[in-house]
Amino acid sequence: MTKLVTLRYNVSMRTAKISELKAKLSAHIEYVKRGNDVLILDRNTPVARLSPVASTDDYDERTRRLIAKGILSPPREPRKPGEKLPRPVSTTGVTRELMEQIWREEREDR
Repeated sequence: MTKLVTLRYNVSMRTAKISELKAKLSAHIEYVKRGNDVLILDRNTPVARLSPVASTDDYDERTRRLIAKGILSPPREPRKPGEKLPRPVSTTGVTRELMEQIWREEREDR
């Protein structure tokens, strides 16, 4: 039985159990094509989400291939004109000493 659940900021999302998804896949795909998400449940536990794919017409051939392979994901919403990219969390980077410590720990685990 398909239900609507409320997730984050009062956004309603359709849910479907795996057995129902198998039985009514075409109907759920049509719902997603209209721009909605479907939350997939396995024994009432969320396991996946079906989301609509943004148009890839504005991308070059290489980017479209990477999107088709699942390596890249197009943004859900385009960046607004003048909007800047987010700044990195740390501008200092990782020190050489820290990297050597990480490498030592990895080698010890082998």
